[in-house]
Amino acid sequence: MRKIFILIILIINFSSVAFAECNFQLINFGDTKKKLSTKIQSILSLDEEFPMMLMPDQFGGETMMIPLDEICLDEKNLHGTMAEYLFINDKLERIQLVRSNMQDRNLMEYSMNKYGEFNLPEGLPIKDWRGNHFWENNSEAIEYLVTSIPDGVIEMISMHRAKSNNAVDKYYEKVGKWLDKE
Repeated sequence: MRKIFILIILIINFSSVAFAECNFQLINFGDTKKKLSTKIQSILSLDEEFPMMLMPDQFGGETMMIPLDEICLDEKNLHGTMAEYLFINDKLERIQLVRSNMQDRNLMEYSMNKYGEFNLPEGLPIKDWRGNHFWENNSEAIEYLVTSIPDGVIEMISMHRAKSNNAVDKYYEKVGKWLDKE
């Protein structure tokens, strides 16, 4: 029995280390799209510049999406996760990891290992829990969220600067006005 307990502790330790190695924050907030392109080019060992496929939105932002599998090559626990980088005025303002309709809570496990654990209701299976949790880490604000969507569940980690700036405030004001109209 003691050997089994020790084995479980070792497995948890090693899985925590594996999760912690995936660094999806490739550049700092405020850095440019060009810097992200260069960083991804380096990770993928490309001889030429990584082609950034940016999706502009009606609020003045541009989002670059890439499967996390491309950035964290050895991280199988986060397979199926999309990394989204939001740029406003050519500066990185938000990073999100998004997993839709997965039967696990691997982003929850990742966020608890990286940013700190939080309490879940006793007796409720982890796959049935819905909600969010916030951390503040250095100069960054981090939110973990799991919520129901039509035909499934979405799990997300969102990071941005803890201190807002005018460009971001104006961006979210436009988003808010649009949401109020809909």
